Amino acid sequence: MTSLTVKVNGRPYPIICGDGEEEHLEYLAEFVDKKVQDLATSISNASEGQLLLMASLLIADDLSQAYETIEKLRDGGAEASVGTDTTAWAEKIEAIARKLESA
Repeated sequence: MTSLTVKVNGRPYPIICGDGEEEHLEYLAEFVDKKVQDLATSISNASEGQLLLMASLLIADDLSQAYETIEKLRDGGAEASVGTDTTAWAEKIEAIARKLESA
């Protein structure tokens, strides 16, 4: 186990993770921090707890949409091989990925 400190909204949080997971955990913390910072600039009177909760809900919503898209692809997999426009699905997945990256 490894201990490291990540910052979200300028505040340090000590975290314990598995060996070798540090870089990924730091990436995730930066992702959450960016979402919190974006919210903080648009909602000036929110408490830190509210910002963290709203950021978590927005990230969960993005993830839920990605899961729904994956499930639709799985359900329509047989149709795709028969001629369904897979380009449209690929564009939707890429749009979700871009949204997650910019969050």
